[in-house]
Amino acid sequence: MRRGWVRALAGAALLLLLAGAVRHLYPPLRHPVDALLLAQAFLAGEEKSWLARRTSSPGRREEIADGAPLDLHLPGGSDAPRGCILLAHGMTDAGRRDPRLLAFARILARLGFAVAAPELPGMRRFRPDEEDVARLASSFAWLDGRRAPASPRCGLMGFSFSAGPVLLAAAKPEVRERVGYAAAVGAYFGLRGVLRHLTTGGGGGAPAFPGGPPVRAGKWLFLRYNAGLLGLEGYEAEVEAIVRLKLADEGSDISALVSRLPARAGPVLALMENRDPARFDGLFRAQPPELLRRVEAWSLKGAAGRGRFPLFLLHGRGDPFIPPSESLRLAEEARRVPGRRVRLLILYSLGHVDPARAGFSLAVLMEGARLLGFLSEVMSAMEGG
Repeated sequence: MRRGWVRALAGAALLLLLAGAVRHLYPPLRHPVDALLLAQAFLAGEEKSWLARRTSSPGRREEIADGAPLDLHLPGGSDAPRGCILLAHGMTDAGRRDPRLLAFARILARLGFAVAAPELPGMRRFRPDEEDVARLASSFAWLDGRRAPASPRCGLMGFSFSAGPVLLAAAKPEVRERVGYAAAVGAYFGLRGVLRHLTTGGGGGAPAFPGGPPVRAGKWLFLRYNAGLLGLEGYEAEVEAIVRLKLADEGSDISALVSRLPARAGPVLALMENRDPARFDGLFRAQPPELLRRVEAWSLKGAAGRGRFPLFLLHGRGDPFIPPSESLRLAEEARRVPGRRVRLLILYSLGHVDPARAGFSLAVLMEGARLLGFLSEVMSAMEGG
């Protein structure tokens, strides 16, 4: 665990406790200890966390929800769960068994929550897939159907690109009236904006608000796993060779490989290689109709404004994959619903979905206080508050 964050969290916790009587301190301090334990476990790792020393090891069992597998993590001991949450893994070939997701699920289970994590085929293939939305909706119904009538409503949480299917599932009429809350880390608002960031680095040659330098590997991984969607069936070997070259060196000459591809590959590769923000819109409009349709279908415009459940958004200011401007737009859309509680926290000390390096300073101390307050409010919502 980074020493700067250790001191910052300890100082932030003391600051919040000393200021507990100040009612207008943001946000309310209903769960200061749990928020501190959650933050420390996230930064240190579940095995080295204070929680691991003080709580029983959680249990995990595989279940089937509407024909699809999911893992159910439950608190150790005999106490009933204090709440329930559905976690969606991001784009990873490890799926629901990704070590980071497993660790986070165990942390929440140690805090007393029932945690369900379904397998999402689209996310495992690094592509948007409507089956993921349907699977999240059915998994949520399964989890919600097993909570005690008097217990708080279940919520959903997504990381990175899985925030899209999470919020699309939560917006479904049969789901949104049963959702107690939703949360997302490193979320997007529209895939078009993300693609603009990954290819050109934002607008005017500068990183998107304010964002970090894009990790350009993301666009080539998209090409690798979406050859069929891009109309390149039968040319997987050439596509894979292009991806390998570009992952090794972004400046690699791929003209010999491109000459072996059909003409329809031209617009796709032109978009992928473009770094000029002024050319992006024209190149994007030239893409295959099926790609344009799918990108539009996965926009959260409209979906983010359906439902009255609280929404919590956490984003790294220097996120290299999805710029924080995406969470800002998501929050703006969600706040169109009158009276809806929407919280957005943008942190210097968060990368994409992992902690960034941070030395001890007054700025980090204040950011730690805001993080603890934010987590306290999230945990209040998880308990129905």
